[in-house]
Amino acid sequence: MKFPQLQPTNLSAVLFSLRTTIASLVAVAIALWMELGAPQWAGMTVWIVAQNSRGMSLSKGRWRVAGTVLGMVGGIGLIALAPQHPWVFFLLLAGWVGLCTGLACLVESFRGYAMVLAGYTGAIIALGAAEQPDHVFYIAMARGSYIFIGVVCEMVAGMVAVPGADRKARQELQEKLASLFAQSAAALACVARREEGGVAQLSTLLGNLQALNDQLEFIRIDSHGAHEDAERAYVTLGRVAFVLSRGVGLHSRLASSPHLPPPLLEGLERVARELDELSLSLKDIEKIDVSLAQLTTMLSENREALARYLPLDSRDGVQASIAGIGVEIMLEDFLSAVQSHSAGVKGRRVQKEFRIKRSVDMRFACMNGVRSAAAMVIGALIWEVTAWPYGAAYLSLLSVICARFAIMNNMILVSRSFFYGAVWSVLASIIPVFIVMPLSSDYAIFALPYGVLMFLGGLALRWPATAGMAASYVNFFPWVLGLDNQGRMDEIEWVNQSIALLLALWSGVQVFRTVLPFSAKQAWVQLRRQLIEGLHRLDTPEDGRRQAQKRWVDETTQRMEQVIRFAGQIPEHETKDMVRGTLAVMTVGRNLLTLRDLAASQRVPMSSLQEGEQLTRDIIHLTEETISDHPVSEERFWQEQHMLEKAFLETQDVSLRHDIASGMGSLRIIRFEYHASKAFLKETFTFAEGLRHA
Repeated sequence: MKFPQLQPTNLSAVLFSLRTTIASLVAVAIALWMELGAPQWAGMTVWIVAQNSRGMSLSKGRWRVAGTVLGMVGGIGLIALAPQHPWVFFLLLAGWVGLCTGLACLVESFRGYAMVLAGYTGAIIALGAAEQPDHVFYIAMARGSYIFIGVVCEMVAGMVAVPGADRKARQELQEKLASLFAQSAAALACVARREEGGVAQLSTLLGNLQALNDQLEFIRIDSHGAHEDAERAYVTLGRVAFVLSRGVGLHSRLASSPHLPPPLLEGLERVARELDELSLSLKDIEKIDVSLAQLTTMLSENREALARYLPLDSRDGVQASIAGIGVEIMLEDFLSAVQSHSAGVKGRRVQKEFRIKRSVDMRFACMNGVRSAAAMVIGALIWEVTAWPYGAAYLSLLSVICARFAIMNNMILVSRSFFYGAVWSVLASIIPVFIVMPLSSDYAIFALPYGVLMFLGGLALRWPATAGMAASYVNFFPWVLGLDNQGRMDEIEWVNQSIALLLALWSGVQVFRTVLPFSAKQAWVQLRRQLIEGLHRLDTPEDGRRQAQKRWVDETTQRMEQVIRFAGQIPEHETKDMVRGTLAVMTVGRNLLTLRDLAASQRVPMSSLQEGEQLTRDIIHLTEETISDHPVSEERFWQEQHMLEKAFLETQDVSLRHDIASGMGSLRIIRFEYHASKAFLKETFTFAEGLRHA
């Protein structure tokens, strides 16, 4: 058997697990020393807060404290509102958990976790005080104390065990951006060569942009004074999204052109070679000035070539101009993005108008709020009917589990591993509960097996194949131990604690499966609905003029992130259709906005805009018609193209020719994407319709 080498990634996993285990041991020891009633919560908090970097831990710890305080207020309020009225209390409790989990889906990063924590912290405090409401304040203070101890211990461990985090965070930020630019240049080179796989690379990069954008908050916290570095990085990522979307548009321009003249093909090959060279220089942060010089030269060469194409009174000149404009705007956006990256490396200011922002999904938030509330009502009914002495513990754990599930887009996909992790925590607890703790009440003796078992869980947490199970294991293992200053857990109590945990997990999964059930297919249908709603907004002239291209790219970039997140969970051909469809909708929207701008400035005839809007309506009709779509006829489309080509050849104004060629290219792109998106828009229609009528 071959054991893995202790490579840097494995070493970081060992160090992470070791420091978190030590922090957990210290937190439990402090809670025991303070004679708090449930010291296991301090150890659980350490593992819940622990993250990859110090910045992530500090951010999560800070928001965990905020969520705990809000939960303490909520728990006290629940008891105050419904004394001596159990089912009024249960309904208020369900409403509180549902409200908090719904709101958690509307905010970014660990702010959402703070709302989740407020939901189940309030539930735990209220349930703990249900039989002794006069002591609710003291119970709330004790619950908050566990959280604060765990957060402080993890923060201190992170600061002590990760020296030089400030410098490392800045370096990591620049390295990630350099890698992103290098990969973007390589993908654009594939598009220029018209190679298969170029669009797939662009879609993957677009999908990863939002995740990297979300990580910037943690890098900013890690590097303390690097607030401006993070702000510049936000701007840079927004501009990269523009570049990648331009690459998709260039692919459509080239694919939709009936003929590419030889000079243009030679120019595209030159651009592809230069992009490959640029990719190599962009990997090295020290060569940022060289990269800027390369891009500036490339843009200058392309403009010179375009200046030769535009005056030509021939169809080859028209075709070359359409493609050349696509290369030009792509390189312009790429140069702007690299300039922003250079400003970050050199510490200069940049404009902040391009920052990516995450939009919210009210439907998703409402569904998760309803699921969580329903789970709490069903759990309360089970407790009421069975009169189980551990019903309060069961309902408390159910609130924790539902809150955790509510912020997972793919909860059903990970629920099995989450349940297995809880099973492992129950099995592992046999060693300290039945072997170690009966022999001695000395904390040092207990700490040895506890530390070893938690350390192994921490290692599994850093391994992708076991991360889901390990997350559940490290969270719930301290709970099953039932630590107490005044005694130790006996066999009956251990069985009830374990059953409460496993039953709560099982109940949560079943409720989320049956109440507004989630599935990967449903996620696809929801994604398609969001994309088509965006096109509907563009189809309305009043809204369309106010719709900035930046906002449209932001929205579709987030949709691409959803596609990447669920890749691998459904058949590969369906994933490809989703990726292609998302890119198609993104490209259509952006080029329709371009046509609107050109028509508003009277640079292209209004009939061209009407043609583009009709093509967009045809794309929307693909999702609304069950029998057939109503595409614009080939004859009508090419009549519009011939009219624009005639207008191009009749004028000698190079600037006007540039805009006419741009309009022709936008129309061709929309028509090309109409055909490219058919599989995505029509294949899932039957399933979506079935959901609507179910």
